[in-house]
Amino acid sequence: MENSQIRIQGKGAIHVVPDVTRLEVRVEQWFPNYEKGYAQAKENSSWIVKILEYNHKPGNLAKTIRFNIEDFVENEYDEDGNYIGKKKNGFMLEQTFKIDLPIDNYLVNCIVKGVGKFIPSAQINIEYTVKDDRPIQLKMLERCMTDARDKAKIMAEALGCTLGKVISIEYSHQNVHVHSQARNIHSSSEAKASTPGSLDITPDDLVVSDTAYVVFELINP
Repeated sequence: MENSQIRIQGKGAIHVVPDVTRLEVRVEQWFPNYEKGYAQAKENSSWIVKILEYNHKPGNLAKTIRFNIEDFVENEYDEDGNYIGKKKNGFMLEQTFKIDLPIDNYLVNCIVKGVGKFIPSAQINIEYTVKDDRPIQLKMLERCMTDARDKAKIMAEALGCTLGKVISIEYSHQNVHVHSQARNIHSSSEAKASTPGSLDITPDDLVVSDTAYVVFELINP
């Protein structure tokens, strides 16, 4: 009798203890001309380095992940309130820094307060992640394969068959985001009012998962 095939979805999940506090410092600020926006962006970068170094951390911990200055366009209306089009009104600065720090509430609070004091219009997103996610990716993939084989074996036995060789594996690499949201600080005044107690957050384990499809041979008796 001709052998058949069975296609199984394998799932792998893993619990991870975070070891990094990630700050994303975002600035969105309007300026009447490009030159003032660019000058403020340079000053923001300089202050980020100074804040880190003041707290005994290297300034190169701060990575610029977004920098853009573009025309600010707003809607224009006539005297009766009717929309007549759009008009340019100055420039908008968009700037984002990423800073990875140890899980240390006192240190994080010092950085947050410094940003609030010296960088206008800054908003801060605080989350937890891991320094190296490569071992996590490999462990999840291993569990995907084990899960697929275990499921296929049960199904084969239920059909009175024997599980044969692997015929194919379908796996599309995914950028698994190993992080959890902790807190958003929405303004400079909120950042300046921060205390170690207000950031006394104990991060939960992170749960991440991945999937793969495996086609096995079914050997008929």
